[in-house]
Amino acid sequence: MNHFTIMSADEFRKNKENFPNYREILHSIGSIRYCKAEVFKECVLGTIRIPQKNEKRQPLIAFGFYMTEQNITFIEDTGDVKRWLDKQVEKIQNVQSSDHFLLQLMEQMVESDVLYLSHFEKEMENMEDTLLHGIPKDFYTSLTRMRQKLSELHAYYEQLTAIGDLIQSYDESPLIKNTEQWGRYVLRIERLQNHVHLLRENILQLRELYQSQQDAQQNKIMCILTIVTTLFLPLTLLTGWYGMNFAYMPELHWKYGYPAVIIAAIVIVVIEIMYFKKKKFF
Repeated sequence: MNHFTIMSADEFRKNKENFPNYREILHSIGSIRYCKAEVFKECVLGTIRIPQKNEKRQPLIAFGFYMTEQNITFIEDTGDVKRWLDKQVEKIQNVQSSDHFLLQLMEQMVESDVLYLSHFEKEMENMEDTLLHGIPKDFYTSLTRMRQKLSELHAYYEQLTAIGDLIQSYDESPLIKNTEQWGRYVLRIERLQNHVHLLRENILQLRELYQSQQDAQQNKIMCILTIVTTLFLPLTLLTGWYGMNFAYMPELHWKYGYPAVIIAAIVIVVIEIMYFKKKKFF
């Protein structure tokens, strides 16, 4: 390979006559939302969108590319891609062709993803351990954030797999000289996608565990309310009974009537508590 070029969208438009099929790439770079590629006789073109993979809120890496047999042109406006490419080019060695350069660049895009997914797995294990001892604050918010991130990664790997399969299928094209290596790349992305699929299943299990913990907590509260209601039901009957104030209720004129009712209430509560403990209601 001779070299690669980085252009802004305006520069690409000014030089569009040098790029057959320029209409397809100009249409795509207006709003890059996903990774895709198209193979033509003279070129391979497409867009790349690398999702954020940490909490530092760094800019998304999104750019278009136009690959010929001798050169790759990257199209972007923010300058983020140039800084990112400068770091990646240092890691790329023994480039033999344009598609080999693109392949190594796409391999660098997922170089540390196994560690990133392992971080997700460890975080979910910690959340599960915490959930077994109670429902932490903002648990569902964190779970939703992880689910959304894994969905984004799943779509990302699916798109990269589609790009790899497409380029690999054009093994007779003079543009594609590393079909076997593209096949290995597809297998690598599929393993990452399977890892994400497993993590998404773990998210579902965590959500079910969270729901069961919530249900258990609500059941416990309802049990306590039921016990309290049952505990004071006889006392309510007792106070209602003596609140009728009928004329011939002897206890109303009895000297020890008031203390007797208090003692009766205490005895009733003690008997109920003993009964509830015996039945293991609490």
